[in-house]
Amino acid sequence: MKKLCTVFFTLLLLAFASVASANYPYYLNGNSDYVRVDGHMGTAWYVDKTSLVNQMYAPPYYKLAINVVTAKSAVGDENDFYNGGEGEIVGVKTYYFYYNMDSDRMCVLDNNGDWRYLDPQGSWAATGVALPAGQMAFELAYGRSFY
Repeated sequence: MKKLCTVFFTLLLLAFASVASANYPYYLNGNSDYVRVDGHMGTAWYVDKTSLVNQMYAPPYYKLAINVVTAKSAVGDENDFYNGGEGEIVGVKTYYFYYNMDSDRMCVLDNNGDWRYLDPQGSWAATGVALPAGQMAFELAYGRSFY
């Protein structure tokens, strides 16, 4: 029952995240190597599929690294970008993820070098870009969703 509730709330969280970033382009400037994972207040985040690195494959444990680019409107108009206009990359960050299938836990390496659990029911402030990026990285690497 607990696992079923976790799956339900994860899907609900992803649905809200999808709605929140629904109008940002799914691919940055039509480039399918950059897939949107989040969007918020004039900024959108995309994983760079070409940067995915499988650092550890030892089921049920996995480690992945992937670059996430931050994009804003290329013409300086948030409404234009929000409504599907061109975006400009303003930053790139490499995210490192650790997955434990036994405990259904996804973690991200924080700025202090510690693994921080990404609660699928956590707030956007706590999980924001990292959770959907971790989900996308796992799906790209293994062809299925982690949660």
